[in-house]
Amino acid sequence: MNGRGKAVPEMSAKWMWRILLGIIIIATVGGCSSVLGSMTDGSSAETGNTGPAFSVLVGDSELAGSSGRQLSETYKQGSTLIELLKSSGAATFAADGYTLLSVNKVFLSPEWIWEIQLNGKKITDWNNSVDREDAIIVTAKPADSKAELQPVIFTVNGGSEQPEKTHSYVLPYTEDLSVRGMLKSSGMVLLSEDNKSVTSVMDYKPLSNEEWKLRVNGKQLLDSGIDMKLRPQDTLEVVLVLR
Repeated sequence: MNGRGKAVPEMSAKWMWRILLGIIIIATVGGCSSVLGSMTDGSSAETGNTGPAFSVLVGDSELAGSSGRQLSETYKQGSTLIELLKSSGAATFAADGYTLLSVNKVFLSPEWIWEIQLNGKKITDWNNSVDREDAIIVTAKPADSKAELQPVIFTVNGGSEQPEKTHSYVLPYTEDLSVRGMLKSSGMVLLSEDNKSVTSVMDYKPLSNEEWKLRVNGKQLLDSGIDMKLRPQDTLEVVLVLR
């Protein structure tokens, strides 16, 4: 995966602004949404599985995280798909109320779209009712059905200190894409003068007992790893950790 001396293809700057917009929307929705009781319609919290199954797929990666639990706890008999996604906070929508912006704080670059399936069938009507035994799968698909895109995932992880900054972004893989190339093209990351470490992310500079670390597929990188070439399906994570 290592390489050097090759130019990193320029990536669209639009995705940076979409991230920032999405974060604002998430913060707004999070402040206004309330989690409904999980002990409705005769169900009990002890079951641990009071609602439909929920998956978020980006290629081979499952990114549902805690949103599956949120959706299960929010579920009420007779809920429609859009009601359930909105009330649980599992997804955010544009101002029109129907355009899906993010799922579990995962955003897509313009080359991708979200496809939703209910029990294996593609859904176009958001007002479909959802039963307790149903399975909801949200998948990132190429916007151009004829395109053969492969995803790479960029994640900012604010940890326990800055959880509001945590989100991910799905991008199409490009040849010779490196860790440094993705960081610079994000528009959110400021590197040190030697271009080997992260100084700030989204204008947040770590406190004296904190630092930003880089991980690829969960494995921490050394300073020299910033020149690593990424492969399709890789996840590059910038995570805030305590020293």
